Amino acid sequence: MTSTTARLLRTATAIAASTLLLASCASSPGGDEPGGDTASAETITIDTDFGEVTIPAEPKAALGFYTTDVDMLITLGYPLAAEQPIRDDWDTFPSFFPLDDLEGITGFHNYPEFNLEHILQVGPDFILNGLGYETDLHDKLTPIAPTYTYNGFDGGDWREKFLAVATDLGREEQARAWFDAYEARAAEIKAELEENGIAPTVADVSFWDGQVNIGCYSISCLVFADLGLEISPLADGDGDGKVDSTGRALSMEQLGQLSDIDVIFTGVNEDGSGLITDEDALTANPLWTALPFVANGQVFGYNYEMSYGSPSGQSALLEIVAKALLP
Repeated sequence: MTSTTARLLRTATAIAASTLLLASCASSPGGDEPGGDTASAETITIDTDFGEVTIPAEPKAALGFYTTDVDMLITLGYPLAAEQPIRDDWDTFPSFFPLDDLEGITGFHNYPEFNLEHILQVGPDFILNGLGYETDLHDKLTPIAPTYTYNGFDGGDWREKFLAVATDLGREEQARAWFDAYEARAAEIKAELEENGIAPTVADVSFWDGQVNIGCYSISCLVFADLGLEISPLADGDGDGKVDSTGRALSMEQLGQLSDIDVIFTGVNEDGSGLITDEDALTANPLWTALPFVANGQVFGYNYEMSYGSPSGQSALLEIVAKALLP
């Protein structure tokens, strides 16, 4: 860390401490005003997995540490800081994000290499950090701005974490609005599938390190389940009868095991490139080309950034599945 950065961090810590002290005083119950009404709280104190945190109730420049956090902040109605993080291999925000809400917001690279110095320069007054698996990160962010940290990537349903975060932050109403809209749309698509007698066996399939991988690491299985679709039992990596994030990896000689799957969905790049059916190792394998979903053209790509779970990603993938399956 440069001496300039260290000095800035020390300054930020002092400012943050002063701000919280003033806010605490301002948010104390008061009966001195005419009418005796209690003043609205200006801060929220929350007991989290990373200790007690005190954050502004109405921040003016919130920052999401990972792109999924940015999407959650937008969904929860927070005004954003002028710059927000994107992955190091991206040039802009994912196209399925609410781009109107990001108008005038600049992206900067922050993953997988963290750019704490730049975040300090951006000057957020609140940070939402979903990378709680980086256990030492929270204490590096709190000197910059009040930070709520949670682990959004523990293999569970991201929606449960989102609702818990929203509730802690006093924004449950905004979260519920998204849930209501999503569930209504899912029910609509599910009814249309049933009316048309469309009931394929589906799976999320990818290819790396010379193996075909099938599982539920992505949010795709959440969407499949919401639509009542049958998910391939191969996604059950533990053999316990439940689909999970583990899944299975199949060698090139085992691809025939995928023959009972009707439709697959697979992550691709932002521009649509990287579709699994373009892999030379697979196109040269007769076991792969003979699979029904390959032969029938039932392979559909989705932006891989949707995999990590956020409101806009879940809604966008729901529409991709609907477009792929409905006439």
